[in-house]
Amino acid sequence: MGKEKVEENWREMGEEIITGVAEWRMQNPRATFREIEEEIDRRLSGFRAKMIADVALQSTKAEWDETRRDVVCGKCGEKLKNGGRKKRTLETNHGREIELERNYGVCPKCGQGIFPPG
Repeated sequence: MGKEKVEENWREMGEEIITGVAEWRMQNPRATFREIEEEIDRRLSGFRAKMIADVALQSTKAEWDETRRDVVCGKCGEKLKNGGRKKRTLETNHGREIELERNYGVCPKCGQGIFPPG
């Protein structure tokens, strides 16, 4: 996805969060400071996870480059081969899961895999 489209999606998500928080507040006029904080954190954590995933996938290392000489196995030093695209699930500091699909490097000598390569 292009940078402009990613940023457009972020703006839309931000607007939805603002609108959602305003609506929630109207429905919960007696909410405590802690409840307000928890509601905002809950809504922002999804936005934060989306931004992290999008930024990670924009990395130049997200795509395999056969010409790179520095993509070697950390275990035995052999040049890695493209192992194809794989999905990996990671967890953010705030407990949200992010699924990334990136190229996976595999060592032809010892079989060690690296995600992402490099």
